[in-house]
Formats: sequence, C-alpha cells, structure tokens
Amino acid sequence: MKKINTKIALMLTLLASSLASVVHAQQTFSISDVKEMKVSGTSTLHDWDMVAETGVEGQAIINLADKKIESIQSLSLSLNSKALKSGKSSMDKNAYEAIKADDFPKITFELTKVEEMTPSTIKAKGKLNIAGNSRDLTMTVNYSVQGSSILFSGKQDITFEQFSLEPPTAVFGTIKTGNELTLSFQAIYSTKN
Repeated sequence: MKKINTKIALMLTLLASSLASVVHAQQTFSISDVKEMKVSGTSTLHDWDMVAETGVEGQAIINLADKKIESIQSLSLSLNSKALKSGKSSMDKNAYEAIKADDFPKITFELTKVEEMTPSTIKAKGKLNIAGNSRDLTMTVNYSVQGSSILFSGKQDITFEQFSLEPPTAVFGTIKTGNELTLSFQAIYSTKN
C-alpha cells in the first residue's frame, strides 16, 4: 500500500510540475509601443498616408521558448479611427466620413488562426473590422523577440470595396481616392514585469 501511495505521490508531483511549466510559459502581453500604424493610398491628385501615433491598444496570450514564439492563443489590436491623421484636416474629415468613424470609432483585428510559423514569421489568419464590416484576412507578419517584448511588423493590401465602403472624394468629386489601400504596422507587445 505504501508503494502505491509513493507512486501516486510521484505521479501527482510530476503532473503538477509539468502543469506549472505550461502555465509559466504562457504569458499575457499588451501593446507597449507603436513604431508605425499607417494607412497609405492614392488619389487623382497625389499619394497619401494617414498615421496613428496614439489610440492603439492590443492584448495577446503567447507561449515563448528560446526567444521564439511557440504558439499564440489569442491576439487582438484596436485602433481609434480618428487617431489616423494625414496632416490635412479636410482630408482627415473625408476619410473619417468614408470609414464612418462617428458610428464605428474603432478599427479592430482579431487573430483567428496561425497557419504557419517560422523563427521570424507568422502566417496569420484573422478578422479585420472596419466600419462595422468584418472580413477574413491572411497575412504574413514578421516578428522578433527581445527580452519580454515582441515586435510584430507587416503590410497588408486591402480595398475600400472589400469593406463595402466608398472611397472618399473631395472638391465636388474632382479629386478621387483610389480603391486600394496598404496597411503598415510595427507594434511592440510586452509583458508586465
């Protein structure tokens, strides 16, 4: 009987220690810095950029090992629509109207699946929501781990049409924005130490 109790105690100890290492490996991250959050496009007049320097939030639950991502349980990002600025208030106003920023103040991304992962890239599938229209996207994201922080960066091409939106116009329709957009991002997710 004593031998059985010893075996059970040993098994429980091994189980508890393996669960503790799994829990320890899984960490909660949040956005600590945004190096770039940009939307780029074209118009009949000139190319343009809108940049967000504030208004970005994000959370993630990630498993790290040896300065590499082992798995991502969840990852989200939220951008205040009106944090995007072009440096021209009239252009900003037209863009906010086009993306219905008053009715939908947040642009969001929610990771739904990691399709492939290497030591420096992730092929990620997720839902991007703009103006209440949610679309599935697959993108390749670069990453690097530095201490308790992870830098994610990438670019994704989308269209206004893809999100059931009309490209903005100006000067009574004589200046027209192109349908194609490029989203560029560099965001640092960090653990709280």
